[in-house]
Amino acid sequence: MSSLCLIQCSYVALRFLRYKASPWLTLAISPIKLLASSKVQRTHEQIRCMRAISRINFVSVYGLLNDLLW
Repeated sequence: MSSLCLIQCSYVALRFLRYKASPWLTLAISPIKLLASSKVQRTHEQIRCMRAISRINFVSVYGLLNDLLW
C-alpha cells in the first residue's frame, strides 16, 4: 500500500469517527458552556444541546445497554 492511500483511508476513518462521536462530545461540553453563558449565548447552547440529542440513534444505545445487562 502506498503512503498516499494509507493517508486517505485514515482521513476517511477519522471523519467517520468524528461524525459518530460529535453528538456525544457536544452533549459533554454543552452543559458546561450553558452554566457559564448568559442571555443569547445561553439560548444558542440550549439549541446546540437539543440538536445533539436529536442526532443520537437511541435505538442502538438501548440495544447496547440490553446486551450489557443480559
